[in-house]
Amino acid sequence: MESIPVLPEPVTIRPAGLDDAPALAALHVATWRETYAGFLPDAMIAAHTVETRMAIWTRILGDRASGTGVAVAAGPVGLVGFGSCGAQRSAELAADRFDGEVRAIYVRRAARRRGTGTALMAALAAHLLESGHRAASLWVLRDNAMARRFHERLGGVVVGERAEHREQGTLVEVAYGWCDLAVLRRGPMSG
Repeated sequence: MESIPVLPEPVTIRPAGLDDAPALAALHVATWRETYAGFLPDAMIAAHTVETRMAIWTRILGDRASGTGVAVAAGPVGLVGFGSCGAQRSAELAADRFDGEVRAIYVRRAARRRGTGTALMAALAAHLLESGHRAASLWVLRDNAMARRFHERLGGVVVGERAEHREQGTLVEVAYGWCDLAVLRRGPMSG
């Protein structure tokens, strides 16, 4: 993935490396708490610990052959956002020609509404395109209106819905899709 500077904020989007795993794990937990408080049961949020995320990010970042792309937004205070992407994991969405998937995108509350999320999505789209994917989707909580508006502003359209039952509760999510990753790579839709 190429490094994409985000202006006017002093944040740079760059590929994550294995040495980012500790900061990425802490960021993942912090953004989960900020994003999902009030949306998910407390037990589900608490299950995401720095230790569990550290093991996951160390495995992902240490396996270059997996095809998973991970981008981070780094600024003067450290990492403020991240995203990951790879091949589509949903057979239904793959059958609908969404061959790529944005698996995660999170930005600290203090860094939102400054272009960081848009720049991360553009970097993920670039990675997916470089990996041979032409279309992609992502899952977002159905009740997360702010995230849904963000994806719609980037041209995403609802292409699916699912209920995922977990030990701590049920997640109801909608899938947003982009039929042309080149459009997502360019940024927000105008108008």
